[in-house]
Amino acid sequence: MNSLKKGDKIAVVAPSGQIGDYEKIKNGMQYLENLGFEPVFGRHVYAKKRYMAGTDQERANDVNAAFADPKIKAVFCVRAAAGATRILRHVDYIKIRKNPKPLIGFCDNAALQAALFKKSKIVSYNGFLPTYDFKNGDADSLVKESLEKLLGGETYSIHSGEKLRGGKAKGRLLCINLSTLMYLAGTPYFPELKGKILLLEDVNEKIYKIDLMLQQLKQQPHFHQLNGVIFGQFTNCTGDEEDGTLEDCFEDFLQGTDFPAIKDFQFGHVAQRYVLPYGGRVKMLADESKLEILNY
Repeated sequence: MNSLKKGDKIAVVAPSGQIGDYEKIKNGMQYLENLGFEPVFGRHVYAKKRYMAGTDQERANDVNAAFADPKIKAVFCVRAAAGATRILRHVDYIKIRKNPKPLIGFCDNAALQAALFKKSKIVSYNGFLPTYDFKNGDADSLVKESLEKLLGGETYSIHSGEKLRGGKAKGRLLCINLSTLMYLAGTPYFPELKGKILLLEDVNEKIYKIDLMLQQLKQQPHFHQLNGVIFGQFTNCTGDEEDGTLEDCFEDFLQGTDFPAIKDFQFGHVAQRYVLPYGGRVKMLADESKLEILNY
């Protein structure tokens, strides 16, 4: 666990959706500057290409440059939305593995975080975005507190959610948006599930689609060798009466498995959430609805 220090340079990149202008990230940048960091903007942060911040190659170039620069100690994504999966084949995973540093982002950015862990063993911090968290002026205190602990190299424990199935488990944490995860199915960037603890969240999806994605997930290699599953927040995920409920989806998903499970964990598209280390080592105690961050 390497901690950042005041005066450290941090890269600011836009690997997904376009942001347009500085006003959308001003409050977030001021927060990071107040922590003592010096933001260094990627060349294409303000670029526009359809819904994305420039071409696939341009966005990947900014990510590659941020990791290649030894003066940069962390890489912050400014926005998610969509588009991160498009740059994965342009990322230089060999050079990045030689220059490890955390990539901080959320939602669609998790595709890049997943690829970086799979190909370069980079642990990222999932759950913070300047545009998303500061859109109403200031970020929630839980977001800032957990982010600052990760940036400072601290470990911490979380009591959150409700037990679905009891038990204990240890493993690397894969905290990711469900839709984003399934975009990676069948690609070289889909995570290795064996021995992992999987934390899922989503937003604005129909319940039947959540159900189908979970069933698709069950058919991925080594699914039954997961050590544990945590369901985060599924915000604005609704359906018709015949679709059933999210609880129905979770129950069907867990059939034929024996790993511990938690639901309603405070991670997802809600103002109050924990920032978590994608790829970090954790311990899950489902009976206590507890997640311990061991190291990253």
